[in-house]
Amino acid sequence: MNELKITKLTTPIHHGEGPYWCPESKVLLYTDTFKATLYKLKTDRDTPMSPECFKLPNHDTVGFAIPIKDKKDTWVVCGDRHMYELKWPDKGKVQFKQIHTVEKDKPKNQFNDGKADIQGRIWGGTLKRETDLSVPEFGGSLYMFDHNLREHEKIPNVSISNGLAWSKDNTKFFFIDSATKDIEKWDYDAKTGEISNKKIVINIKEHGYAGIPDGMTIDEDDNLWIALFGGHEVIQVESRYGRILRNIRIPASYVTSVTWGGPNFDILYVTTSQAHLDEKQLKDEPDAGSVFALSGLGVKGVPPNQAIIQKYIFKAYYNTFKNNFEDIVASFLTAPLTFILVMTVVFSYIVLMMLQY
Repeated sequence: MNELKITKLTTPIHHGEGPYWCPESKVLLYTDTFKATLYKLKTDRDTPMSPECFKLPNHDTVGFAIPIKDKKDTWVVCGDRHMYELKWPDKGKVQFKQIHTVEKDKPKNQFNDGKADIQGRIWGGTLKRETDLSVPEFGGSLYMFDHNLREHEKIPNVSISNGLAWSKDNTKFFFIDSATKDIEKWDYDAKTGEISNKKIVINIKEHGYAGIPDGMTIDEDDNLWIALFGGHEVIQVESRYGRILRNIRIPASYVTSVTWGGPNFDILYVTTSQAHLDEKQLKDEPDAGSVFALSGLGVKGVPPNQAIIQKYIFKAYYNTFKNNFEDIVASFLTAPLTFILVMTVVFSYIVLMMLQY
């Protein structure tokens, strides 16, 4: 019989969000939304070290971060309305450059939650944030960004774009607009990214839960794990019929998000917030804003997807050609037939990829 264990991993921050556990580096990346700061926590030690941090310069918020496939220590980071490439090695210089901007006509909007799908396309939602941090209704959208970062609006008129997940067979897509308190289920075409036939798995309010649904993940049995912001809990929900399977009380009222990690993907990492607590509440909840690890759950999660950005693949080919120009010329002079064959294969591959997208 597994015994649930809740372990506090970090000291509190203002508003923890967006956890992502990277299996290659054993790093848990998470954000402090309103401090526009990313944290990187190494989890391959019995006693975790203090996390490293990186503050986005001249930003009010940071939404989420996803590693870029085949680019070591490199992440797509969304802050305010902008998308960046962040190269953040353990040693050496941090590199940070803008690669896209969304909703240029909506200066109060910002990215909130986001993930990559099985094809490596980035799904990111926006919301409208007033200066007092309130969120008006229907100010945002959910977008899918293809490999060339072209944006495709999937769900318009979203109030608080939050949790996303896909079924194990990638035929269902789950989404949370926190303002509705609904957990949505859509039919999903993994090849095209099209969603259709929206249904409601469960409404949190109708089941008597406090707070609103926030971040979400899914386990290998296609059960959803949902953070309740203002509800003090993480709940496990059967995704087919909407049955509540488990309630886990977290030592913080404002539970923000969840993700699976660990060598066997059987640890549930949970982020929390202290942003809405007054002085008395902070004394009652000294661990609010910390990251927690839940073990002994008796279930495993699904490894997260990584982002694929096509333009950088073509750029890599160009840089390889440029950096090895002399060798390429020498190859042509000594073995012209081999050179022609290799270049034909490379060119054909590039053309096929361009036609696909």
